[in-house]
Amino acid sequence: MFVGIIVDIISAINMFTGQVIPARRWMEPFLLHNQSILGSVFYVITYGGRCIQGATATILSFCRVCAVCFPIFYQKLGQPKYIYTMQVLQLFGGGVALVLLWKDEYEYILEDNGLYSVGSDETNADWFYMFVAIMEVFFVVVIVLNNLVTYTMFRLKFNKKNAMKNNGVSPISSQTNQEKQKRESGLDKMTFIVCLVELIYFAYIVYSLQINPYMNKRIFYFFYNILCVIYSTFSAWMLLIVSKPINTELKRMFLIIGGKRLTRSISISVQGSRDNHK
Repeated sequence: MFVGIIVDIISAINMFTGQVIPARRWMEPFLLHNQSILGSVFYVITYGGRCIQGATATILSFCRVCAVCFPIFYQKLGQPKYIYTMQVLQLFGGGVALVLLWKDEYEYILEDNGLYSVGSDETNADWFYMFVAIMEVFFVVVIVLNNLVTYTMFRLKFNKKNAMKNNGVSPISSQTNQEKQKRESGLDKMTFIVCLVELIYFAYIVYSLQINPYMNKRIFYFFYNILCVIYSTFSAWMLLIVSKPINTELKRMFLIIGGKRLTRSISISVQGSRDNHK
């Protein structure tokens, strides 16, 4: 999650600095003077970051399947050998993007009164776009399958717990099960949204890179930037919205901050009244 969040932040910044600024033609002399290196950075982060984001969502869905279906194995995932393996798989697409895209030459072209970076080696770019499309297909299929298995197993387990409740379970155990159901219901909603965003992104990438690879660049980046912003920010917002433990912790943090500010304000007021009486 930490690696994924860092990549999300970098991707959002890269989208603005590497695409929006040139499209607005801000700092044009600087952009044209460094167009090749700026293009390398933009494309490596754009497509490498997307591969890492997809791998992150895939690995997290795999972890949820293990937590539900293979709880004993799930406990082992915290061991260093499993963590390092997952991180290597997570960063693999970014490494491929760095190797294939960094060495290319890039230049800005003027289209619709905006500057857009393009590579000089179209053959190499077409090969990499095919790699990205294959990765997208793999990510989407695995994520959807993992989430279907997770959702099905949750429903089976909850139905079993409800049957036990009807046969006479202690009130404390019943309340605990209800709390778990609420938390898992929130995770189910988040899972559905993750799948939906992945499918939308997948459909757009397939259309723009395979079906219509020569679409207008302003239109391409307009929709791509929207998807990039959504994908780079929705995980954090969804956790805040659907995760009860995180909601509780956030409220507690604000209460502590509010209490400290109130205490400080009272101390300043008391000190001020003392100074006035002197």
